[in-house]
Amino acid sequence: MKQRLSIVVLSVAAILSISCLYFLLNLFSPSSAGPLGVLVVFASIYVFSFSTLSLVARMLESVNKALRPRRQVGSQVQRDKQQIHQKRTNLIAAVLSLAPIFLVSLNSIGELGFTDISLIIIIESLLIFYIFKKV
Repeated sequence: MKQRLSIVVLSVAAILSISCLYFLLNLFSPSSAGPLGVLVVFASIYVFSFSTLSLVARMLESVNKALRPRRQVGSQVQRDKQQIHQKRTNLIAAVLSLAPIFLVSLNSIGELGFTDISLIIIIESLLIFYIFKKV
């Protein structure tokens, strides 16, 4: 039940953020929107990418559960492992959702090149490595 509710919340968040982004980009220019408009655009991009990555991760997890043989899930250790895995998945989705923000912000100032993309990939890789080591 809890997983279904989170899927519904993530789906609604994705739809609302992409519709907000659509209306903002069609109704306002960046100069007329001001700082608050730019903040809402970045927040919408982040929420959309986070919810999309989380939904894809949950779908892949469901496919993985369906394909592997069933095990007895009753022990506290297995439930703890599942909670840690879910926390790690959410943290990785949060970190990977920063990449579009970095790309859009660097592109808006005209500094998006090979070295910048390489740096973003290195930063994302280090953050994911840190998550795997700490969680």
